Amino acid sequence: MKAFLFFLGSAIRWMGTEPSRFLYFHLYLASVYLFTNFARSDSSDIYRLIFIVGILSPFLIAINRGLPLDCLDFDSAIKKESGNSGV
Repeated sequence: MKAFLFFLGSAIRWMGTEPSRFLYFHLYLASVYLFTNFARSDSSDIYRLIFIVGILSPFLIAINRGLPLDCLDFDSAIKKESGNSGV
């Protein structure tokens, strides 16, 4: 539970420190949802693929650009956070 609250707090701080990236992220999610909804309304089964590729592609692109794979590790996140705050 402590780890969940830590990452929730980090996400809330991210919203305040970088509002433009936060807005772009949510606009992207809304556009994926709209494309999925349009494909589903045409009774096409490709809407499942559109949704999965649309949701997974930002994660895969971030990893390809050098996102450290330990970014979701609680211990390494605590070390980075405490190193930045000077505690």
